[in-house]
Amino acid sequence: MSMVGRRAFAGVVVVAAVAGGAVIARADDAKPRAAASEGGLSVGPILVEKTAAAGAIDPPLTIANNSSKRVDVTVAARPWVQSTSGAVSLDRRKTLSGIELSETSFSLAAHAKKQVTVTVRTSASMYGGIEVIGLPAGASDRDGVVLGYRLVSSLRLDPETPVLSLVAGNPKVTGKGSDRAVVLPLKNAGNTVQPVSGSVRLKSALGTRQRDLDALRILPGKRVNVLLSSTSALKPGSYTATVRLTQGGKTTTLTKKVRVSG
Repeated sequence: MSMVGRRAFAGVVVVAAVAGGAVIARADDAKPRAAASEGGLSVGPILVEKTAAAGAIDPPLTIANNSSKRVDVTVAARPWVQSTSGAVSLDRRKTLSGIELSETSFSLAAHAKKQVTVTVRTSASMYGGIEVIGLPAGASDRDGVVLGYRLVSSLRLDPETPVLSLVAGNPKVTGKGSDRAVVLPLKNAGNTVQPVSGSVRLKSALGTRQRDLDALRILPGKRVNVLLSSTSALKPGSYTATVRLTQGGKTTTLTKKVRVSG
């Protein structure tokens, strides 16, 4: 098992876009790498991580059109959002404050490349991504669905002085049917996305169940439900949950009570 949610704030996504730009639907994260090698759009580096400081990021973002046709490209810096399930996505309604791009809209000829300079205008830490949308030239004038690309380069500007602080709530049972699980609400009260890992031991009168927790990054200020166990692996009754959490070399151990109903 693993913690609820996605574990990485980086990736690229193939999209299908309705002509005119009205809808962009995300597809499998694994597809863009293959698409790029077969003649699609590519972007690099996929992940930029550095200590937060004002100035231009080196190297710049390189966007390449590996196809045989011209592509219209738009670029935007956006903040991450995270749900209680742990899933992360870019907030397409907002732009990332403090980030300036040298280019936000341009056309790329077949097999052409373009560099976009990302300049940081603040020394504050922040976490987001550079979203690159690529559509065939003239897509807005076409009828029906047009295949395009949405590429995301993750941006982590880490604090110079990390503050590690995790605040745990009480374990609870969530979900229905086969999705029922015991979870631990966990808030990142610090300022860094250093991964959280650990282990859990669930003890009852019927025995003890123990497992490791996979690493999960939590955005500062966000709360996620950490998966402790599926209820299908537990008998109804009262349990003592001993959870060991580790982030950046700091370890916290907590003991909580939870009841699992039949």
